[in-house]
Amino acid sequence: MFSRRSTHAYCYYGGSTLNYSSGGMCFLSRYELVPGDNLCVKMIGRHLQSFSSLDELTCMAEVKWCEPVESNENPAFRIGLCYHGHLVPPNFRP
Repeated sequence: MFSRRSTHAYCYYGGSTLNYSSGGMCFLSRYELVPGDNLCVKMIGRHLQSFSSLDELTCMAEVKWCEPVESNENPAFRIGLCYHGHLVPPNFRP
């Protein structure tokens, strides 16, 4: 899930990770984002319940690109992010 830091810092939107690396990630969402948007990204899911700190599950990132996905159903977008800084939480590393 993610929030836009500049406009809605406490309103989180859903997304599904497609792939990730030590420099960034790509995810799918029904929400369109603008390159340059700064996001707070949080990993969620049942398999993450054993973590003791939200810091382990949260990182800051910048939207690098956003492209529509052809779909007959709801609109969807593939979004590419670049992590901010050099301190990327271990869970965001491959």
